[in-house]
Amino acid sequence: MTPQAGQRLKIVLRTGTVVDGILEEWAANQVQLRSLDGDSILIIRHPDEDIVLIKIMLDNSEKKKTEPEENKTELEKKFDEVHQKSDPFSDLSNKSLADLKVEIAKQDREIIARKLREHRPTVGQGLNQYVYPGTSIKSEGAKHGHTRPSKK
Repeated sequence: MTPQAGQRLKIVLRTGTVVDGILEEWAANQVQLRSLDGDSILIIRHPDEDIVLIKIMLDNSEKKKTEPEENKTELEKKFDEVHQKSDPFSDLSNKSLADLKVEIAKQDREIIARKLREHRPTVGQGLNQYVYPGTSIKSEGAKHGHTRPSKK
C-alpha cells in the first residue's frame, strides 16, 4: 500500500530515526515529507532501502477517543450526561454538577472503606526466621522487636 499525498506519516528509517510529516510526493526513487510546521521538506533518496516502517496517522475527525463505558458507575455516567448538556454559565447546572461530584467522591470513599474493612491477610504467612550464615544462630528479631541474634 502506497501512502497518498497529504497524509500525515511517521516513518522509521534504517538508522532508527523517526520522521514525522505530511507526504508531498512518493516515488520509487525518493519520498518528500513536509514538516508539520511547514518550514522544511525532508527528502529520502532510497526509500526501499532506508524505510523500515511507515505509520499513517488518521485525521482527528477519524479517530475517536472514548472511555470504556463498562468501567463507569451510574453516577459517573449521569455526571457525564449532565456535563455534556450543561451550559457552563448556568448556576442550576453548576449546582447539580457539584452535587454529583460530591456524591462520586462519597461513593469512592465508601468503596475504599469497605475494601479496608474486608481485607484479610493471607493465612500461613507468619514472621520469618533467619539463620546467620555459617552458624546455627537464629534471628528472632521480628517476634521481639530487636534485630540482634539470640544466643542459644
